[in-house]
Amino acid sequence: MNTHLFDLPPALIPDRLQQISSHCGQQTALVLLLNFPGVHVRIPKNPNHGHKLAELLGMIAFGKLCSIYGDEIVSIPRAAKAIRAIRNQQILHDFAEGQTQAAIALKYGMTQRQVNKICNAVAFDRQLDIFN
Repeated sequence: MNTHLFDLPPALIPDRLQQISSHCGQQTALVLLLNFPGVHVRIPKNPNHGHKLAELLGMIAFGKLCSIYGDEIVSIPRAAKAIRAIRNQQILHDFAEGQTQAAIALKYGMTQRQVNKICNAVAFDRQLDIFN
């Protein structure tokens, strides 16, 4: 299973990431999130090949980012809720595939109790669905 940030409900994705995605593409928004979570990034007015963003994004995407946000300082959100939702979906997938909760806890650097809560919350929601 490979859940992507923009497969999540829009309410979980911070507005700034949605804006960057709509103007510059989802890949650009993801690269910025993964490399600069929770920090301010100065976007140059004129793209140049030696800039770190050029290396991360490629010149075409970097040029587009500069044309829209050039000479601005862009605050990149952490997107903690969205990242947690993706992680939880991956945990549920791993559990459904037969991995033990202990193995999942070690894989994600969590306690087994946290994994158990995630798996049980979904099981409880499914039980409630049969009454609707």
